[in-house]
Amino acid sequence: MKDLPLRTGVALLLLGLLALVLVFGGWVQCIVLGLFAALAVFEMRAVFRAKGMEPFVIPQTVLGAVMFAVLYKLGTTWLFCAFTLAFLAIAIERIINKKRTNEDLVAAILILAYPIAPLSFFGLIGFDMQGLTRLALLTIFVSVIMSDNTAYMVGSLFGKHKLSPVISPNKTVEGGVAGLIGGAVGGVIVYFAQFLWMKGNTVSLPALIVICFTAGLIGQFGDLFASTFKRWAGIKDFGKIFPGHGGIIDRLDSALFAAPVIYFAFILLVCLGRITGFPSL
Repeated sequence: MKDLPLRTGVALLLLGLLALVLVFGGWVQCIVLGLFAALAVFEMRAVFRAKGMEPFVIPQTVLGAVMFAVLYKLGTTWLFCAFTLAFLAIAIERIINKKRTNEDLVAAILILAYPIAPLSFFGLIGFDMQGLTRLALLTIFVSVIMSDNTAYMVGSLFGKHKLSPVISPNKTVEGGVAGLIGGAVGGVIVYFAQFLWMKGNTVSLPALIVICFTAGLIGQFGDLFASTFKRWAGIKDFGKIFPGHGGIIDRLDSALFAAPVIYFAFILLVCLGRITGFPSL
């Protein structure tokens, strides 16, 4: 309880950053998410360092910092090129640097896959702050926040059955089920929020409930996946940048898995809308 004021202050700061991204998009989204991505690379490097590895992380750091600007101004083709160049830089450095081991190489490549690749989905939507792109970006955060908080509260109060005792001993089945419900409730919140800016075609309540319910489910796997690294490395949190909340990956672990699912769900909505003539599926 003595840390509650600090935790609350940090939570308000994070919500403020989220609000800036959701309201302004564009370069604000590029800067905030680019900073988060670059810091996440160093958090993953610390995980591998704890196990005696020394991955080369300059390409991943640069890629994380600029990939949202690349998406914003140049598009997905150039992002693919940037990923490819980063991989080539990692591979070439392994050949040139005689001190680098193949274990270091594997760790460096894995950082490209996690967290950089799923983070890129935060930049595939939302920049123009119009219609479905803004809604999709909002859906990622609301579904995960509602799912995580509901799972935490119910699990803390009523949890008795361990969900995954080997990976994350504190998570319970009761909390996991509550997280699914919380995600669905997030769909209701997103449904009404869209009317703040969407005047024409909107996404139906059932569609958003299904999407957010699914995101709540997939997000829990993202949380557990991140926990496997912490358990393996023997650390409590990925970082300490947010006192009481951990690091970047600690805050985004669920969203990293949910973002691709929500992105493709909205792509599907658009495609079905074009086929049926009802964009508000």
